[in-house]
Amino acid sequence: MSVRHLLAAATAAPLGVLGLATPAAARVLAQPTSVSPDTATVGRLWSVVAARLGLAGVIVGGLALARSRRAVSG
Repeated sequence: MSVRHLLAAATAAPLGVLGLATPAAARVLAQPTSVSPDTATVGRLWSVVAARLGLAGVIVGGLALARSRRAVSG
């Protein structure tokens, strides 16, 4: 093996190892942190707001339906 080939292999080996390790490191870094069930996150707050708006819509709709039935019947 010539010195050029030896230097080329010595230079390429760490780059190859880093090239293979980079996707694995990126996958580890991209994983979300664990969140406890009691933590208020943005997604959970939006779901609570949506649930309350839905409940308010059901209540208003029920009251409107009861009022229309009272108006028709008497």
